[in-house]
Amino acid sequence: MARITMQQIAALAGLSLATVSRTIHSPHLVKPGTLEQVRRLMAKEGYVYNATAGDFSRRRSSVIGVIIPTTRGAIFANSTQGIQEKAQEKGFSLIIGSTGYDAEAELKLLLQFQERRLAGIILTGYGIGRENVIKELVKSGIPCVVVWEVLKNSGLSFVGFSNFQAAFSMTDYLAGLKHRRIGLILGPYSRIGRVRRRLEGYRSALQKNGLPFDPELVIETMPTLKDGKESMARLLSMSDRPTAVFAGSDMLAFGAMSAARERGLRVPDDISVAGFDDIDFAAYCNPPLTTVRVPARQMGERAVSILVEMIEGKSKKDRRVELPTEIVIRESCREWKERSRVKTGSKGLRRKSTDTI
Repeated sequence: MARITMQQIAALAGLSLATVSRTIHSPHLVKPGTLEQVRRLMAKEGYVYNATAGDFSRRRSSVIGVIIPTTRGAIFANSTQGIQEKAQEKGFSLIIGSTGYDAEAELKLLLQFQERRLAGIILTGYGIGRENVIKELVKSGIPCVVVWEVLKNSGLSFVGFSNFQAAFSMTDYLAGLKHRRIGLILGPYSRIGRVRRRLEGYRSALQKNGLPFDPELVIETMPTLKDGKESMARLLSMSDRPTAVFAGSDMLAFGAMSAARERGLRVPDDISVAGFDDIDFAAYCNPPLTTVRVPARQMGERAVSILVEMIEGKSKKDRRVELPTEIVIRESCREWKERSRVKTGSKGLRRKSTDTI
């Protein structure tokens, strides 16, 4: 007969998986009545807590859990590679879980890692509304470092960058090129905090430049080529279409440029396109993509170093390391000239590229 799982106990009790997990790992956080209900049900159903996992609370594990939003994105592969190489150097191995940008999947992975009593956890941001879950994870004694963003007054350790400032800088750059209608294609900002902060940076830059915020110019989608192409098609169908589009990832930007080409528009002569991440292909697409360069690999490496210090008791649990981003100017953006288009030959006119500003 198969052993009953914690998930099944939660379903039978009509409680969340998080609540059932807390009855084991943090019973002081559970109401007495709920605690008694769950314990009685566990006894009745013959639930046995994973003894091997329990041993990890008495001896140091050599496994680090890593939670990322997707295994398909090149930028997260760069970050994970940095984590893996530094972890091996420090004598640790990894377990990697992907959430698919789903908050419930994120929660389940966190609870699974908590139950296994891993040495520590590296988390790529976290879903909006999950702050309490993360804090309870820290209370359970498992060191945790969040990468890809830096938040204050959370009690957590972060290695990341300012998503707000990165988006602000790119939007401000486009406004400086005299674009007055700047479209924005973003990942799931209603669910992911770091993506929402990019939206906030965009809005702040518009305000700084005296430009109105038009919600019709903002599209929430998933960060894939296909979604970038479809989102750009929506923007281009507007009667007063944008003259520049800022995409929240390079993959979205590549899809956006494809949609523009299919409609006979030239990038950047007819419409400017900017990305976010600076993955390798950004320098080799046609035209080469102007984008925000983020320190993906460095974030992974620094996160492991801090996490290992926390595991060994050499570091406090609320460190914050903010790394710089930069705008990489290539050939996909140009100054907007009202009522005029630059004429080009069949191959188009390419502007001189520079490395950084």
